[in-house]
Amino acid sequence: MQEIEKIAESISRLQRKMRAKLSNELSQGEITIPQYHILEHLNDKGETTMHEVADYLFVTPPAVTGLVDKLVKMQLVQRDFSSSDRRIIIVSLTPKGKTVILKIKNQSNELFFSIFKGFSAQDRKNFLEVTQKMEELL
Repeated sequence: MQEIEKIAESISRLQRKMRAKLSNELSQGEITIPQYHILEHLNDKGETTMHEVADYLFVTPPAVTGLVDKLVKMQLVQRDFSSSDRRIIIVSLTPKGKTVILKIKNQSNELFFSIFKGFSAQDRKNFLEVTQKMEELL
């Protein structure tokens, strides 16, 4: 059991360090990690509903509202009502949002490349297998 506790502590430290590094370097403190995930999701999926964004983040729709409000104020996303049902709110990236997410993704990739260049090809393969298995188990 002691080994599992050490793994849990190591993952927790790694998460905190990665969040801090991404938060500081990727957006110069303007965009939070959850906001980054929203931008990333919209970039991958195109326009989507607030409910889908909440599901993606594993939070409730009301929790997403504040995050999206700030992104709207920053002119990175826009909100519209569905033409078929005005109760459904559609969120999409603005051109400025597309530019910002691409810049952040490039910086994020650079960070991960700099970390993983110190790993052997086999270590990277093993890491990928372990993280994919963890994701499946969650």
